[in-house]
Amino acid sequence: MAVTIHDVARLAGVNSSTVSRVINGKATISPDTKERVYAAMKELDYHPNSVARSLASGLSGAIGVVVDARDADAFSNVFFSRSLFAIEKVAQSRGYQVLIANGAQSRGSTIENLMKERKVDGLILPPTTVRPSLMEAVGDFPYVVLGTPDTLRSDTCWVDNNNEQGSEIAVRHLQAMGYQSIAYLGGYQKRGFTRRRVRGYQKQLGNGEGIVLTTDGTVENAHAATLAVLRQQMRPDAFVCNDNLAAFGLLKACRELGLSVPGDVGVVAFDNYPLAEYTDPPLSIVDIDTSLLGEQAAQLLFQRIDTHSGNQQIMLSAGLIPRLSSERKGKP
Repeated sequence: MAVTIHDVARLAGVNSSTVSRVINGKATISPDTKERVYAAMKELDYHPNSVARSLASGLSGAIGVVVDARDADAFSNVFFSRSLFAIEKVAQSRGYQVLIANGAQSRGSTIENLMKERKVDGLILPPTTVRPSLMEAVGDFPYVVLGTPDTLRSDTCWVDNNNEQGSEIAVRHLQAMGYQSIAYLGGYQKRGFTRRRVRGYQKQLGNGEGIVLTTDGTVENAHAATLAVLRQQMRPDAFVCNDNLAAFGLLKACRELGLSVPGDVGVVAFDNYPLAEYTDPPLSIVDIDTSLLGEQAAQLLFQRIDTHSGNQQIMLSAGLIPRLSSERKGKP
């Protein structure tokens, strides 16, 4: 027998009308009551009739995640997948579907069509789409930017990891381990998060621009760049790597030159890639929690859908996972 709204109400300990209001978002319901209703729906595997709900509430029952297909690496890697999975989980708990769309068009026509045609009730946008003309078109439509916009930073709603803080933590750790000449390796400088990571690295050094080695994002290019700098007489003795691919290229170069890690060269990389702890040596990591990033973005979006709340900016803290690649003997 099919599960009904009355079954959900009994399990949640509320009236059927309360379940209906939670599903349709038609009235203010306490967070505790919402949580009980959503938990009951999940336990009973109850799925509201999306057509009926749409007719009753004026809502589509879907949210949109917009990607910029021109930047394939930005949304095809494991870290975007983790964010997307977290968004999916939050949406599913609310009985919503997730629609993924390409928003790379210069005039933002995809985004505007999603809003005007009411295909979605809210949008999660990439920072690259944020510009005055689009934000004017978006108006009061619920949205959250997944990352820090380069423009309109204080006038938009966004959630991001603190990339600048992450670099500061990495440099402080390497300094505490006794490393003297610390370089930054990898990443496209045109990407906002990379610029912020470099800025944090330079800020913590406090002695000028440091040594910044830009790569094209591949292991091969990182390998070539580090080979060149490590062959110099005044070579760096530690690196903050923009990602694991840069770190893999660096480790390969160190092996070819007979340099030990962490004895001769210390390494800290961004992002806790699943194989980071299994490299030789295991990589110390600046942990950027992309699952939490997606979860927070989705929760904030539903808050805006439910309450029509204004713009908020949420910056998630970074952390360090120290492993062998940066731990010199005799140091804490």
